[in-house]
Amino acid sequence: MLPSRRNVVRTAAWTVPVVAAAVGAPAFAASCGTTSYTWRLDWGNETTDDAFSTAYPSAPTTNAQGVRAGTATITGPAGTTPMTVSFTSTSVGTDTRTNNNLRVDAGTYPSIGGTGGTGLLLQHQNITSGRANSRQEVVIAFGRPVTNLQFSVTDIDSNDQQGNNNDFYDQVELTGTRSYTFTSRGGGNTYVIGAGTQNDPWHMYNDDTVANDSGANSDRGNVNLTYPGPVSSITLTYWTSRGSGNQAIFLSDFTFTAMGC
Repeated sequence: MLPSRRNVVRTAAWTVPVVAAAVGAPAFAASCGTTSYTWRLDWGNETTDDAFSTAYPSAPTTNAQGVRAGTATITGPAGTTPMTVSFTSTSVGTDTRTNNNLRVDAGTYPSIGGTGGTGLLLQHQNITSGRANSRQEVVIAFGRPVTNLQFSVTDIDSNDQQGNNNDFYDQVELTGTRSYTFTSRGGGNTYVIGAGTQNDPWHMYNDDTVANDSGANSDRGNVNLTYPGPVSSITLTYWTSRGSGNQAIFLSDFTFTAMGC
């Protein structure tokens, strides 16, 4: 629930290259196509101790078919070719994506999910319950294949308050082979549960737990993901199982390994 739905695991980025050339090849023989780096998509460019910076448009574009898209461009160390990560959103059914959908607003959301940084907002209003009735699908595509992809989806939560646009129950799915962790609520239980699939989406363990009720930097609604890869694209699906209000989640910074060009 806004304005402080947030969560993510931040992984330190470094710029020391890993040479993937044949054993015994001299270091100077490596080129950007044989050297891999750990890249960071940093929504707010809060990390200043590495050689990576991210540019993302202030507003996504929307075509005549209603497909909304934004592309993050990551500039790396000298000698590398910028890396792109595109986010393409399609609305299925009757939900309305807000004007802030696929935007980054560090002023309003400086620390999503207690990560210490801002994130990419996915937001619906005038929601309709049920996956078949309405959902948002976001294709996340990488300009080059990546491995060891890590990021978090934050603010997966619920509210059974009727009226005032507050009634929702977030449901989130992600394709691909990945591992994930949740925030513990004690006794071997977690706040978010599920497998992140169509048949068992990630959701809050009950229907009335707002992630930020425990504080503005709460990580209760976080799913922290690792994709071993290689990954070229994944698809996130977001919907509500109940309610008619507003709902929102965030995507944290991304880190991943990819070639320099």
